[in-house]
Amino acid sequence: MDPVMALREQGGIARWRRLRDSGVKARSMKEAVDAGTIQRIRFGLYAVPDVVAEYAQAQAIGASVGCFSAAAFHGLWVHRPYRGLHVSAPRTVAKPRFGKVHRTRESHGTVVPIDVCLRQVLNCLPLREALVVVESAVVQGRMTVEDVRRLSRGRGSKRADEVIDAIDPASMSVPETLARYVLRSSGYKVVCQRRIEGVGRIDLEVEDRLLLEIDGKAYHSDEASFIEDRRRWNELTLLGRDLLVLPARDILDDPESVLRPVDRYFTCNAVAVA
Repeated sequence: MDPVMALREQGGIARWRRLRDSGVKARSMKEAVDAGTIQRIRFGLYAVPDVVAEYAQAQAIGASVGCFSAAAFHGLWVHRPYRGLHVSAPRTVAKPRFGKVHRTRESHGTVVPIDVCLRQVLNCLPLREALVVVESAVVQGRMTVEDVRRLSRGRGSKRADEVIDAIDPASMSVPETLARYVLRSSGYKVVCQRRIEGVGRIDLEVEDRLLLEIDGKAYHSDEASFIEDRRRWNELTLLGRDLLVLPARDILDDPESVLRPVDRYFTCNAVAVA
């Protein structure tokens, strides 16, 4: 069997014993390594070149990629990627000289399952970063809020409850989640995905008055979206609604920056925040 194909079937990284058992010959493996189509991570451990280096590092020490590092693998949202690898391993595995280790009672594969990933995120990451990851699992229908609450029982459950209580299943993106969280934490009443007749959904509504659209390339880059956005914004003006359009990149770089235009709006319009 072709060694590259065999590795792909194993998720891109595997030990020689598993490759041999799948029909890979030692000679073809050596030829693939010499050609650079396969890399030997360490003795007996191989990976295809485009496998993320973190996964290879974790497997090399007998651990699984975990917590924040596993979130992207599962297709969950992440904010401010952390330097260093988060791995998950039983206590029988020696502590690596890099990254952070989350100790578990059992071994997992190359990457921990999503439930283990979320439990580790709740116990490890700062509240805002944890919210982004966990909320995305709910938004994507991978977990319900109650599922997440069950995962959080035990040590650190009080802090986890803060994350869970902040989840809004209506959120549509990382910057929207960040902006909503910052505004609510500052005392503003915020509604996600406010539906307005003739316009459609607007990202956020603050204090039943100010509307916020978070403008990012991922959702507004093609010509049709560009034209539709301007139609919607013009319609809001004709309806007498106040709208601020904020760049997604600004919020991703500095979530607190959402407060400056919002605070200024309510100050200039002398609107008291409840």
